Amino acid sequence: VPLVTPCDKKGRIDKDGLRSVCSDMVQAGCEGIFIMGSTGRGPWYSRDQQAEACRTAADFLRADTPLFAGCMATGLDGMIENARAMADSGARVAVVTAPGYFHYNQAEVHYVFMKFADSSPLPVLIYDIPGFAGIKLQGEVVESLSRHGNIAGLKDSSADMDQFRQLIGALESLPNFYLFQGKEHLLADSIIEGASGFVVSLLHIDPRPFVLLYDAARTGQDPKAQKIQTGITKLLGLIEDCFQRRPETSTLFHILNASLVKRGICPNILLEHEGECPAWIDDTVEEAMELCSSIADEATR
Repeated sequence: VPLVTPCDKKGRIDKDGLRSVCSDMVQAGCEGIFIMGSTGRGPWYSRDQQAEACRTAADFLRADTPLFAGCMATGLDGMIENARAMADSGARVAVVTAPGYFHYNQAEVHYVFMKFADSSPLPVLIYDIPGFAGIKLQGEVVESLSRHGNIAGLKDSSADMDQFRQLIGALESLPNFYLFQGKEHLLADSIIEGASGFVVSLLHIDPRPFVLLYDAARTGQDPKAQKIQTGITKLLGLIEDCFQRRPETSTLFHILNASLVKRGICPNILLEHEGECPAWIDDTVEEAMELCSSIADEATR
């Protein structure tokens, strides 16, 4: 799960809140924790803050729960230094997107990822998120990267299911290369067709439907998984409607914050500049939580 980063309004890490969110997700059945990604607003925080959050999570989690850490930066040297800091703080996998700010072509990002993997003290998970990174990785680039001994997998948030399906087929002979789906509306199809798992932020609203979908798809209960997927896609629709009305990234943080507060998991993930939660977002969160409960209840009857 791509974890939020509990904090006060000034951005100081709330260690108790971070431990609480970790506990909530692990107890729900999530099999790995990903800190300082997009959902955890990793690029906002300093390297010291990122390491502080990483150490807090690492000290809390059991040894059999893998800890993934975002190491994104605007240049290769910064990415490598972030990976070293996260390794020193207990992370087990370094997650990186294409470097931020500038526009790159496929050959350029391939070179950066290969050089990063050469120097990273941790196994590397490539994170394809065109909406933030400004580039969508081509399938042949991913296939080439998969042959690097220190690149362990891909999180695909490109929403290109055709390419993702092709990668599943092309890389099935590499048992130690993991493919994770990053889009909520593609979860059931991805797991049924052979993906390793998924990494999506809406688990914070209520992790139960997502865990139930994963378990159903993994155990050959395809119709049940697809039925849960229908509910999750409806949930995603509620969130997308919020972005139609308020397109700022902080809309997601308001949604997840309201959900975590209502569930009693942590008191805050918002920063001062993001203001108060609009009442209509709070109403949508109530509807989303009711929908998640309905999905979970129906799936466990």
